[in-house]
Amino acid sequence: MKSIVMHKAYGLENIAIRERPTPVINENEVLVRVKAVSFNKLDMMIAQGALEKPLPHTLGSDAAGIVEQIGSRVTALNVGDAVSTHYIQAWQSGALKNSDLKTRLGAELPGVFSEYIAIPEHYLVKIPVNLSLEEAASIPLAGVTAWEAVFNAGLLQKGQTVLLQGTGGVSLFALQFAKTIGARIIILSGSDEKLQRAKTLGADEIINYKKEEDWAKKVLELTQGNGVDLALEMSWTDIDKTTKAMKLGGRIAVVGMLGGILAEVSVLGVMLKSLSIIGVQAGSKSSFLEMNKAIEANNIKPVIDKVFALSELKQAVDYFGKGQHFGKIVLKF
Repeated sequence: MKSIVMHKAYGLENIAIRERPTPVINENEVLVRVKAVSFNKLDMMIAQGALEKPLPHTLGSDAAGIVEQIGSRVTALNVGDAVSTHYIQAWQSGALKNSDLKTRLGAELPGVFSEYIAIPEHYLVKIPVNLSLEEAASIPLAGVTAWEAVFNAGLLQKGQTVLLQGTGGVSLFALQFAKTIGARIIILSGSDEKLQRAKTLGADEIINYKKEEDWAKKVLELTQGNGVDLALEMSWTDIDKTTKAMKLGGRIAVVGMLGGILAEVSVLGVMLKSLSIIGVQAGSKSSFLEMNKAIEANNIKPVIDKVFALSELKQAVDYFGKGQHFGKIVLKF
């Protein structure tokens, strides 16, 4: 089978397709024929050596496909089921535990960017009935992270306001989820075109942060000086602007590190507004299943910017690296 791996050295230029043995399943595992995968910033960080994994290392956390074989002790899945992967495998429900972090696909564990993967049945999720395999491949990390940030960490309620940054996968999933409960959405982007597209998805207010340098002031104006109840922090580059835009007692859900892993935060700003800052690492399988119910009930369609063929791997990586996409980038196997 073909796999996308870091073979002899790290670096985006070294991402390659290699032939590897097709896995053999154990009695509690299923063999999935992967049909589509999607890229995340995490994949690129790992490809650049962020975790210093021994090589060769298979990349990827997000995949969707069809069950082709089941082990003798498998009861929850059948041959022919359409499934997607679950990022933190052992996090089935409840609070995240230290031991769960040892089971992150593509990080501590080998990734899923392969034509076939062998995974225990409880570590897979049936895809929503209204989604294609390409759409389902886009939700395991970005979708679940958005769900966790908006509802479980962010506790967003009907009538409250959420501030979203950028138009990547997490932000657009969060926009769609927040819309289902009647929340008000303010979204930032440096592109007027992307902002208009976000408006068609349901964004109530749009701000071009390149044109509106003091965008926090604009957020306060749009909220009659009150600020937002919840913000999804993608960058940390302007974290002090985010805190300025918050409501008293508001929550900041940290879901990205596009601006780097270090940032200066005004402790006074956090204290004066009694803010909660919460880190979000995807979610449990239980959260995944709740999200899938909402996707089906509201007929939510993941926003996919472009679908590439496996033979177009280099073009897909280059396109993702430019950061100009709107939504998710999918690779079809």
